[in-house]
Amino acid sequence: MRAAVLTAPERIEIREVETPVPGRGELLVKLKACGICTLEQRLFTGEMKISYPLVPGHEASGEVTAAGPDVPPGCAPGTRVALDLVLRCGVCHYCRTGRSNMCQNRFNANQRVLGGFGEYLVVRPSQAFPIPAGLSFEEAAFAEPIACCIRSLKRVGLRLAEDLLVIGAGPMGQMHVQVAARLGARVFVSDPDASRCAMAKRLGAVAAIDPTGGALAALVKEHTDGRGVDACVVTSPAPAALEAAFASISKTGRVNIYTAYSAKTAIPVDANVLHRSEYAVTGTEGRTERDFHQAVRLLSFGMVDVKPLISRTVGFGGLEAGIRAALTRETYRVLLQHDAP
Repeated sequence: MRAAVLTAPERIEIREVETPVPGRGELLVKLKACGICTLEQRLFTGEMKISYPLVPGHEASGEVTAAGPDVPPGCAPGTRVALDLVLRCGVCHYCRTGRSNMCQNRFNANQRVLGGFGEYLVVRPSQAFPIPAGLSFEEAAFAEPIACCIRSLKRVGLRLAEDLLVIGAGPMGQMHVQVAARLGARVFVSDPDASRCAMAKRLGAVAAIDPTGGALAALVKEHTDGRGVDACVVTSPAPAALEAAFASISKTGRVNIYTAYSAKTAIPVDANVLHRSEYAVTGTEGRTERDFHQAVRLLSFGMVDVKPLISRTVGFGGLEAGIRAALTRETYRVLLQHDAP
């Protein structure tokens, strides 16, 4: 089978490797689509390192082609699936307390990590979530990032009929907009890119604005009787985004830091303000199995529309160009289509 192997920063090779064989209680999945996420982009540039050589890719979907002995019903060959490619041990403190996204053994040495840029992959049945015939493999590949948005909005405690500000209208910001709107929130978006603001309004934001010049604070206060929003999710790593978050929330407001930063970053708020205004600040890392299950259902029900976020698809021959395209602001999500040339 073919696999895209990252051997060093900005060095990716398409290799012929052995097709894996499912063992007891395992499935063999022929991959059909995989998103080129921020994680893969950071691995490619060298900003983030796991180990080399590595087959990246974790926003994946495909079709079950074989099952090993003792596989439970529900994932027979031919089943179309979205894949949760983060392995969890199931026995550490965090797994046992319902916070498997914090699993202490996710990235242990000798454990399978990622793998979505290969033609086939062996997974546990618990990692394969069946999808309906009407959902394309490309759309199903968004289950993982949608699950991360679900986790994010749970962490920020978003409730029905609240006001939410999403700072950053890249792919993750746009997905936050849709999930939050489905939860019954009124969603505002901040981004300096006019085309991304327009997309956010198309996908459910009531208003989207360029934050420069103090326009953001004025916008949210105009719509909230001068209070500010109930909650804010920061998806942009720009330092100004964090400052804008605290300038835009109401008393008792909540901020979730969804994005990751390449350097150590301080939270720009006076501890006395935090104290007197009863602010709550949290972060988000990954998602749990329940979040993933809910994401697949939202996609299957047609309650979130990710088709406008598919900017480009590439085959193995165009993968490096696709990764470089994904690094630009001109794209939302670029996907690898495994059956393409």
